[in-house]
Amino acid sequence: MITGRQIAAARVLLGLTQEELARRAKLAAEALQSIETGGNDGDEAALTALRSPLEDAGISFIDERATSAAGGVGIRLSVPSTTTVDTDSQETVQYPEMAENGPFGAGG
Repeated sequence: MITGRQIAAARVLLGLTQEELARRAKLAAEALQSIETGGNDGDEAALTALRSPLEDAGISFIDERATSAAGGVGIRLSVPSTTTVDTDSQETVQYPEMAENGPFGAGG
């Protein structure tokens, strides 16, 4: 379960106002404000509605102790799901020293 503090941090990291995020999540701005201040952390439907647009914009939510024994909840900014990292043959980089002497597929 994500928290209001994670929502607030993610929103700020993305440079969104409360009104912008509320609109994207189809929630009232007052509901978002309440969640961010910890007054409405238990509203699972609202948290789910907020999670989707933030993840679409590149936010990854980190659960309690998910990445280390001492780690707490957090967020991470990643490549947005709407962005592709695929390259085409025009964008492939081949280093000559790897092409001649390297293992199969190296440097491509």
